[in-house]
Amino acid sequence: MPVYIDRVFQRVNTGARLDSFGEDRRPLVVWWYSGIYKNTKEKSQPLVLVAFRQLKSKNQLSDELIFYRIPITLLGQVQIGSVWQNGRVLENTIFEIRNFDVEFVKGSWKFTSFHQEAKQKSTPPFPLELYPLNYEKDKNWLIQFDLNNDGKLIIPCLEFFTRCYGRSAELRRILSTYPWEGPEGCLDRFFLPIGEPERNGIWKIKLRKRLSNSDAVFLAHAKYDPYTKLSAKQIYSSLETSFDPNERFPSFIKIGPWFQGPAKLKVKGISFNDGSSFLGLRICGCSDPDGVPIDQNRENRGNAVNPAGPNAKEKAWAGAPDKQLNLPIEIMDLTAWDAPDQSQGSIGLEDPEFEILGTPRAVRTRRDKQAKDRGGVKGDTLDTTTLSSGDPHGDGKGIGKASIQAKAVLESQGVLRDMWNAMLYLQAKYPEVIERVEWFTQAQGFNSSKEPQLIALEGFSTTDRINGDIIPTDIRNWPYMDAKTQVEPRGILVSRLKIKSKYIHIIEIQRRACKRKNIDGHFSDAEQSFRGLVFKLENEKKHEEWITFVQSNVRYVKGIVHKLTKKCPGVAAAFNHNPSASNEVPYLSALRNALEKMDIYIE
Repeated sequence: MPVYIDRVFQRVNTGARLDSFGEDRRPLVVWWYSGIYKNTKEKSQPLVLVAFRQLKSKNQLSDELIFYRIPITLLGQVQIGSVWQNGRVLENTIFEIRNFDVEFVKGSWKFTSFHQEAKQKSTPPFPLELYPLNYEKDKNWLIQFDLNNDGKLIIPCLEFFTRCYGRSAELRRILSTYPWEGPEGCLDRFFLPIGEPERNGIWKIKLRKRLSNSDAVFLAHAKYDPYTKLSAKQIYSSLETSFDPNERFPSFIKIGPWFQGPAKLKVKGISFNDGSSFLGLRICGCSDPDGVPIDQNRENRGNAVNPAGPNAKEKAWAGAPDKQLNLPIEIMDLTAWDAPDQSQGSIGLEDPEFEILGTPRAVRTRRDKQAKDRGGVKGDTLDTTTLSSGDPHGDGKGIGKASIQAKAVLESQGVLRDMWNAMLYLQAKYPEVIERVEWFTQAQGFNSSKEPQLIALEGFSTTDRINGDIIPTDIRNWPYMDAKTQVEPRGILVSRLKIKSKYIHIIEIQRRACKRKNIDGHFSDAEQSFRGLVFKLENEKKHEEWITFVQSNVRYVKGIVHKLTKKCPGVAAAFNHNPSASNEVPYLSALRNALEKMDIYIE
């Protein structure tokens, strides 16, 4: 019988075209990831057996599943719910989006499958009528997270691997293709010797050139965290021991969380059990693990502080093309069956964006003091539209390298909370400079816990006046988050950073939600705009007196804090909140701007 779906499709514009579909011209919806095969022709990119259903009409799919083998590096392109025809993706299914707080700790999650639960005569992972599979005893491994509402979150292991194990497809290709140790194993392909002593409290890594900067957090854990190392090593070893040499059946392997501790997940999928449980078919974002700062360096000699001398060998980037292209070429053919040429360049392709939830891990980029070699002879510039994501071998095939990665984007929790998170991030990145980050309330005093509290503003009394006049309605309503109900008071966040034995204070105002028109004339969700207040006091013991003054008088000026700066018993300034241009944390540049107004320069 046909499968009916009650979902909407959204158009997609991409230039990638896959040769895995052969001559099939039917519209096909990606339905399920169904195990892994070795690639006997192009051995450096294993193949995932992907199940499709033919799209018969807008809401009707074929009962029969159609299977094609897709390189493991392309699963970020071939997402569950995407619609393909003639080798190109045309549309994406719009799923429900949910955010979850989970624990990456054994006992709070487990591996499950329909096959295993049937053997144990237990409840299946999710109702098959919710999302029909080919077999009632499907062997694909899933991760089941326990939720606080006694429900469960189910995510396919291969989806978790594709989206949560680093940001680059190259990293996942290496993990699934090569042993951990030995010549040209994972360690050799990930890391270069750091060339300097280790330091307590800092993890140092030096990455090979085909890896992404966004892979740094995973790879630092793979180097220093035994739990991550074991999780990474098991991928190749599990595949090698379970591959069928005659290719009669695929390999089904368990791939779970690679770090331990609390985590946030943002997932698209389908809810069930009256909304208490969720089948996560796509992961949109995840939080970074807490931990010590990470120092990252690159193989590129061009970023060294001092260039190599005239007698240095010309071997840096020898054979590489003049530059990597990242152009929106109309059609790029991605092949599963051949390796890229060694002399050809690479083209960057983007997987769907990946949102870093919460405060990102502090990663510092450092440079070699002295380059040891000079630029070598370059190869030919890319002149092909055929790409492979495998390991380069040989020449003359006219195949370039596909460099695939997901762009990391940052979750915003509003300017006030983003500024607090930026302070925590900057302290984690430079603990030797920023000794302490604290928030303040009159009841708690200064507190260094990560969850800040606000100071509530008081409403005006009936006897309050401005220069003897009755207070205007707009000012009287300003101290509330909702001017109509006047139930929830607006708050201010008072924070303090101890930097080189000096105290720098920052005050941020809680903002109301609003709608803002963009350049196209469309309205989107936004929040009020206020400048922040930064100050340092001549006498730190008088902090409470000044904070109380601001708490009261900021109401009269409706948050225009620069009107208060001249009253400060010290040095004060207002600052703007320009979004950060980098992908570190939102408003990090605004925090740096605030500190620079107090003559504090970091980095």
